[in-house]
Amino acid sequence: MGTDMTIGEVELRRAFPSRPPSHITQEPFDSGPKHLGALARLRPGDRAQPNDLWEYTQDLLYSGEIQGPLLTFLLPYCLEAWRDNLRGTHSGYGGFVEHFYPVLAKKHVLDRYLTRAQTQAVSQFMSEAILAEIDDQRGLAYKGMGARPYRWIRALTTHGVLLPDVSRLWMAWWATDTIGRAVATVQYISCLMYELNENPVFVAWTRDEGGGPPCLWEFEGHLYENRWLETNVQFLRENLNPQSAEAALDRAVSQLANQPEHKLAVEVQQDLPLCAETLVARCAQLPDILETIQRPLEWKR
Repeated sequence: MGTDMTIGEVELRRAFPSRPPSHITQEPFDSGPKHLGALARLRPGDRAQPNDLWEYTQDLLYSGEIQGPLLTFLLPYCLEAWRDNLRGTHSGYGGFVEHFYPVLAKKHVLDRYLTRAQTQAVSQFMSEAILAEIDDQRGLAYKGMGARPYRWIRALTTHGVLLPDVSRLWMAWWATDTIGRAVATVQYISCLMYELNENPVFVAWTRDEGGGPPCLWEFEGHLYENRWLETNVQFLRENLNPQSAEAALDRAVSQLANQPEHKLAVEVQQDLPLCAETLVARCAQLPDILETIQRPLEWKR
């Protein structure tokens, strides 16, 4: 394996088979088997074609029986495409990712078809990718629907539906021990304390450009009947409160000293006492919202 691979990549490749099954029995849903043949020819280091992966998600969602050995062979390629979409290094995987999340959530792939070691490798890979995107966060002024913070916030929120380890990801980020994690902390806490049209980090939504503060309970993909796993909800209830948010914001401001983002981070910090009532309410609301299937469109007032 290449020396430039991350720990998550190494563990993912180690946990999953490097060769496809000798016979492909997966039934295509609404097309011929050409995409399955192309996917079965992939080898470590290859990138799957977006349309092949999209068609494979349709097979998994709608054709009935899932061929487990093919799935475990292809899952690393699916996860690499998911990561490339999250990191913004490949623009063609968005349609695939929209359906990949339901595969993982609705078909209970992680529970039914993977060993414990494989599930742990998936968790490590996904957490590592989300933290890498967080680490690359820069800037505290965003406008429009294409703002980069939407990617990591939605990935984090959706992770809570799939795997019961949000605590590990959250604590690594909340420690704010990199510039990117400090920036991301200010981004996130701003969504907990400001009214929608008053957030200085995210310009308010407009009809032409979209935008506005990210919704902290919006899942990526077509996950309309899903909720956070109970372990994650309980963790958030115990760890998200005004005191922990204020402490995280203080750490973030200190980390951002001598950085371009410091001035606005200090402004957010100084606004915190003025927004205390909103922060208290939203810290209490968020676990309750993530615990339910029928989620509101806006914060309760």
